[in-house]
Amino acid sequence: MDMNERVVVVTGAGGGIGAALATRLAGQGAQLALTSRSQEKLDAAAALLDQDRVLARAADLTDEDQVRDLFSAVGERFGRVDALVNVAGLSIPGPVAETSLEDYQAVWNANVTTAFLCSKHAVGLLTAGEAPQIVNVSSVAGLNPNPVAPLYCTAKAALEMFTRAFAMQAKEQRIRVSAISPGGTDTGFWGDRPIDRSKLLSAEEVTHALMFVLSAGPGVQVGSIELAPFYP
Repeated sequence: MDMNERVVVVTGAGGGIGAALATRLAGQGAQLALTSRSQEKLDAAAALLDQDRVLARAADLTDEDQVRDLFSAVGERFGRVDALVNVAGLSIPGPVAETSLEDYQAVWNANVTTAFLCSKHAVGLLTAGEAPQIVNVSSVAGLNPNPVAPLYCTAKAALEMFTRAFAMQAKEQRIRVSAISPGGTDTGFWGDRPIDRSKLLSAEEVTHALMFVLSAGPGVQVGSIELAPFYP
């Protein structure tokens, strides 16, 4: 698929993988709707792009009213959506016995609820799009448990299953639903946690995989792609 003129919605676009993907798509002529919680970060990311081809709108994607308003604005601006890429996510590591219910709900909402709500409200616009797609950015943590971040593992495992089941359902509306599951990626996701960044993927490397899925022809259904950093 040629990205030129395709309308792509990218969540979590204020930085990291989302911002890298937006830059790559813009370079190939896509029209973009970018969203994240921070309008300031969105404006900084969008400032590098052609303003006539970008809608940058902050939203709390765990709030259904704000998601509904977001996609209403996308519809008014572009009239359709060809692809939705759900990048937004959050991890709060720590022992389960010391984890608050609020933190549990925050991780679940950021990784699962956002993808659900954006998918729900994108469907109407996707059915008007050409070879419509939804791509969810999951994580190897949803496939391989680790003791550091059990909340994140749980949420991403749920996102993997949501992707698979929704793909079966959305096929009736000719919408393809896929997931990519990167290993650790060098973005602001880690905060001030100590980590060897030489053993992480770059946001650009993850973007290569996303572009592979987004450019797959309409007769190709990509299920799930797992990415791991390679080092001797």
